[in-house]
Formats: sequence, C-alpha cells, structure tokens
Amino acid sequence: MVSGTGPGRKARGRIVVAMSGGVDSSVAALLLARDGWEVVGATLLLKGDVAAPDPALERFCAAHGIVLHAIPAAEKFAEKVLRPAAREYDLGRTPNPCCECNEVLKFALLAGFARKLGADALATGHYCVADGTALYRGSDRTKDQSYFLYRLKRELLPFLRFPLGGLTKKEVREIARSAGLECAERPDSQDVCFAVPGECCGDTLLKAAGLPPRPGSVVFGGRIVGRHGGIHRCTLGQRGGLGVALGVPAYVKRIDGKSGEVELCTDRAELACRRFRLSRVNWQQEPPAAGSGLEIQIRYRSRPARCRVFPEGETCRIETDEPLFAVTPGQAGVIYENDRLVGGGVIELQEPTPYR
Repeated sequence: MVSGTGPGRKARGRIVVAMSGGVDSSVAALLLARDGWEVVGATLLLKGDVAAPDPALERFCAAHGIVLHAIPAAEKFAEKVLRPAAREYDLGRTPNPCCECNEVLKFALLAGFARKLGADALATGHYCVADGTALYRGSDRTKDQSYFLYRLKRELLPFLRFPLGGLTKKEVREIARSAGLECAERPDSQDVCFAVPGECCGDTLLKAAGLPPRPGSVVFGGRIVGRHGGIHRCTLGQRGGLGVALGVPAYVKRIDGKSGEVELCTDRAELACRRFRLSRVNWQQEPPAAGSGLEIQIRYRSRPARCRVFPEGETCRIETDEPLFAVTPGQAGVIYENDRLVGGGVIELQEPTPYR
C-alpha cells in the first residue's frame, strides 16, 4: 500500500490523476501518493465500444488503494477532436489533434471533474514543468510534451501538476521497475486514442467521419507525372510515398485543397519559409510586444527557431531569423521564451523565400 495517507497521516490534499494504464501516468500517481496526496484516478473512455478501463489500470489502482473513475467521453471525442481533424485532412492540411484534445477534452473535462470532487489539483503524466503561473519544457528534452499543451488556458495553470517534469523517461521506467509495476516495460503509446493497425492517421480519421479519400494529380514541372490516393496522405516537405519516380529526390511543395492536385519540387530551397501566420492564438502569458525576439517550434520534434513575433488580435505574424523547411498549415506553431511556453496557434499562411 503506497497511498501515502496511512493511519494517522493527513493528506496534503486531494489530487485527480489522469490515468491510461501506461507507465507515465502510473508513475505520476505513485509519486504523488508517496508525497502524501490523496490520489484519485480518472480515465477517459474515448472509444464507443470500450465500456470499462484498461484491466492493467484497474489492477494498479486496486493494488495501490486508488479509487478509479471511468468517464465516458467517446461522443465528445468524436465531435470535438476526430471530426475537426478529419475536415483538416480533407482540405489537404496536416492537423495536430493531440493539441486540440488536450484543450477541449482531456484537461477541460478532467479539470471540471476534479473540481466537482473537491480536488485541489489535476495531475497528468506529461513531461512538462509547471510553477502555477507558466508551463516549461520538461527536463527530458527527448520526451518534452509542453508543445502539445499550448492551447491550455492560463487560468487553468495554477490547478495543474506534472510530477514527471523533472525526470527522464529512463528514470520513470526505473521507478516503475523498482515498484514492481506491471506497466514498467509497456511501450509508449503513439496516437493510441484513434490508431488502427495498418492505417495512417488520416485514413482512420476520414473513415470515422464518413469522408471519402480525395485522390488527384501529382504535378512536376508543369506536367502530370502520376496520381495519388488522397491528399490526406500528403504533407508539405514529404519525400516519397506518392508512387512517383522522378529519378531524383522530390518533395511535396504544394497541396491544392480544392482540386486535390499535389505539386512536387526537387529543390529544398523552394520549401524555405521565413514568414507565416498563426491563427486561433492562445497566450498563456501576456502577449509579447510587437517585434519581440522569441523562439518558435513548428513541429513536435523540430528544433526551436529564433523569431520575431507580431500579435494581431486572434492571429500572430511570425518572422524567423533563418528560413525553416516546410512550414505546414494545420500544424501547431508554439512560441517559447527560453524554456517557458508563451503561447501558440495553428499555422495558416506561408510566404516562401529562397535560402540566402
């Protein structure tokens, strides 16, 4: 029993932990219990044909004295996350459904549930650091997940805890092993919320939304050189996967969301971009002054790039110091000041400029 609130010991407070049965959320709950919190588990049931939590999660909670609540959320997940992402793919864009899910479903829904229980905080197993007023990159830069949390509202930040923010993935697994947790060697999930074996993400989402694929022409040098199976399978900068052989490496340069035409180029410089815009901007900190020098990250795994930021209402203009490769509409552009998350939005416009 590691609930941390044995006989004669007063809990630090009640905390709801978002749990999936994976090693990250399990270790987060374990650490909080050891630290004296009264831990309450909550898991979202995101698939309509799943009516009960993961059995491994139920065994973990039973073994550690954690009350587990299962919250049906399949309908809201489909309406607020899956369908909007499918519409983006249908337009030839590349969405980031995890960012949307965190905003409108996981954190919003679980925070409301936690407050109804009279909890003092909500915790997750994200690799992120929070100090009550801001979010920061996690210590393990290979696993840092702050990028996916940019849409969280600033008023929610004081309510959040991230027990794994100062740990590496290796350390988390070592904690799980030493505690004898069943999930210690469980592989990391990859888009597990809507993954279907053998299908790409776009295929799965279009099928769930009842939208047919939109095939079209592949164009290079002004002439048709082939056909593709659907623009949802294409993203800017993509190399290969279109069934077209030009004899030299070729990249997706343009996706026409109306005609379905996909244009290729062989020169990476044609995908260079230094100016673009973010829409639906969410500022977790005060909006920076126009022209402020900050950093932007345009993909989860991309290197942060120095930039100047120009807030303009619900949008924000970005000018980078150096050209970036394949800035992609639909993806998240997340703004940082050193390690502190400032805000972000959805990449909308590109103005390619040659490398210099």
